[in-house]
Amino acid sequence: MPGTSFDQVADIYDATRGGERRGRSFADALAPWVLGPRVVELGAGTGVIAAGLEAAGHRAVGVDLSEAMLRQALPRIGPRVAVADVDQLPMAGASADSVVFVWVLQLVDDPFDTLREAARVVRPGGRVISILSNAEDHPDDEIAAVLSGLAPLRRHRHGRDPLLADAPEMLHLVHAGHTPWDGFPSTPASQIEMIEQRLWSSLFDVDAATWALVVEPVLSSLRSMPDPDRPRTRRNRHPLIVWER
Repeated sequence: MPGTSFDQVADIYDATRGGERRGRSFADALAPWVLGPRVVELGAGTGVIAAGLEAAGHRAVGVDLSEAMLRQALPRIGPRVAVADVDQLPMAGASADSVVFVWVLQLVDDPFDTLREAARVVRPGGRVISILSNAEDHPDDEIAAVLSGLAPLRRHRHGRDPLLADAPEMLHLVHAGHTPWDGFPSTPASQIEMIEQRLWSSLFDVDAATWALVVEPVLSSLRSMPDPDRPRTRRNRHPLIVWER
């Protein structure tokens, strides 16, 4: 299960995913679309985004399948956390004003089932908001050009895209855009280390044959980049989708 896999990276997740800086950035992108004070973040992880929403005046509850990740969230949002599957939420219908996901829908078995459960929890007139994980990388991002070789490892769900108009019948699409461009430092050497330690969910369960076929060429390209310890500024943005019930 994804939750069990994320347990193994909980202690270093923030250090390898941008931590509170990323949390504030994504919370700022979500905030203009969030309605009401009662917000549920599904796949809340270490709570960096929920904490950012709290700072914007919302009362966030975090749900995640990984207990180890939520232990990291406790100092940020307190006991308003629940260990649960996002497809089987321990919440009454219409009990939230807004439900948000960040980098979650690529992990579930069927994103449409997950969206239906989010629609059940949100009140009529409330919103379901998702930031998707498939980043658009800036053309000048030389590290991203190499990492694109890992694309075959991404999971594909039933040939369906959460952006399509046939989203669950309880929801209607009101916005399809992107987060602002985000710049952050990275080095080829740090990317090599993250890949070798299998810190990304797409690498958790890669078998030896696939590793040799897909991952090793990417590692080789990263190792051949000049000045592997010199920071490069990476830039990307993510799809931001808003539905209303």
